[in-house]
Amino acid sequence: MKKKYLLYTGIVSAALLVVIFMGILSTGSFTIFPTAAINPIPDHVAGDLVVITGTTNCPAGSRLTLDLLAGSPASGEVAKVGAADAFIVRGGGMANTWSGAVDTAGILPGEYQVNAYKMDENGSRSNLLATSRIRLINTTTDRTKFTPMLVNHTLGFIRIDRPGTIERGEKILVSGTTNLPEKTQLMYTISQQSNSTIFSVDPKTGIPDLKGGFTRSGLITGVPGENGVSRWSFALDSTEFPPDHYEVLVLPSNTSRNRQGEEDPFGTTSIVILEAASDRLTAVEPDTGPCQSITINALPDPMTRRNYTVTGTTSLQPDTELLFTVLPTEFDVNVDREGISSGSMTGVRGSVVVIRGTGNTNIWSADLDLSKFPPEKYLVNISNDRIDLHTYETIYGDRYCSGKFILPGGLS
Repeated sequence: MKKKYLLYTGIVSAALLVVIFMGILSTGSFTIFPTAAINPIPDHVAGDLVVITGTTNCPAGSRLTLDLLAGSPASGEVAKVGAADAFIVRGGGMANTWSGAVDTAGILPGEYQVNAYKMDENGSRSNLLATSRIRLINTTTDRTKFTPMLVNHTLGFIRIDRPGTIERGEKILVSGTTNLPEKTQLMYTISQQSNSTIFSVDPKTGIPDLKGGFTRSGLITGVPGENGVSRWSFALDSTEFPPDHYEVLVLPSNTSRNRQGEEDPFGTTSIVILEAASDRLTAVEPDTGPCQSITINALPDPMTRRNYTVTGTTSLQPDTELLFTVLPTEFDVNVDREGISSGSMTGVRGSVVVIRGTGNTNIWSADLDLSKFPPEKYLVNISNDRIDLHTYETIYGDRYCSGKFILPGGLS
C-alpha cells in the first residue's frame, strides 16, 4: 500500500512539474501568487519623463498600473498626482521585466511614493504588489534652449513638437504649446494610419498575435507658462504599438473630431514607430566602426559655393531619422575676463529620413546650400543621433559616418 501511495504521489508531482514547465514556456514565468519589485529610482527633475522599471512573476503580455502618490500613507492623507501603465515583457530566468513612463509635468518638486498593482482583463486591480519612493528635484530652466515666439493672442492655437522616429518599446515625452485659457483640458489621440493588421508569432511558444487599427487616447492639462503660452505633455510608451506610421492629434476635450478646425483649434503631427531590434527575424549585422551601417557617397572635389545634394547608403530601416551636420573643422573661441566664451562659425544641422533602396541597402540624401559658407575646411557627419525636443539635448546613437571637404577661397 505504501508503494502505491508513493507511486501516485510521484505521478501527481510529475504532472505538476509539467504544468509549471508549460506555464513558464508560454508566459516566461509561473504565477501562483503575483509578485513584483521596483528597481531603484534615481532623482529626476520635476517636469521630466520618468521611466520606472522592475521585475515580476506575472506573465508577459499582461500589465501593471502605477500610481504616483503625494502625502503620508501613515496619516491617511494621500493624493494621486500621476499614473501610468507598465507593460510586462519576457525576461531571463524565472522573472519577467516591466517598465512604465510617468509624465511629471505640472508636479511640484518633492518626495513621492510609487505603488504598483496588477491589472486583470476587466480593468480591476490587485492588492498592492510593490512600492518605492521617488524624489523630484527643482532646477533652473535654461531659457536659451527655447526659441521666442510672436503669438497672436486673438487666435487660439495648439502646437505639437514633432516626435520623429522611434523604435517599438521606446518611451518618450510628446509635448507642445497652446495659448488656450489656463486649465483647459486637452484630448490626445494616436491613430495607426495604415489600418493594416500586423501578424506575428512568438518565436518561443509559437502563439500567433494579430494587431491592427491601433489607437491610444487620453486627457491632459497645460502647465501655465509665460506670455499666455502654456506647455502640455504626455508620456508615450510604445511597447504595445505595431510598427507603422501614426497620427498624433491634440484638441480641446469638448471638441468633436467632426468639428475640428471649424471653431476650436487643434494640432496634428506624425510619428513613425519602427520594429525593435529584438523583433527582427534576421540578425542585425554588427557595427564594427564608422561608415559601416551608414556611408557617405564621394563628394565633388573641389566644392564650390552652390547647392549640392549629399547622398549615402545605410542598412538602417526605412523611415529612420538621421541627423545630418556640416561644421568647420576648426573655429575660434574667445574667452573674456569673466570666463564667458564667444565665437562664430557657419554650419548646418537637420534631420533626413532613410528611404527604401534595393535589397538590404537603403538610401538617404540631404540638400546642402554652400552659397553663404566662407572658405574653410568642413566636416560632414551623418548619424542616428536624435535631438530631444523637450530638453533640446542630443541623444547619441551608435551608427555614424564622417567625411571632409574644402571650400577654397575665390571660387563661386
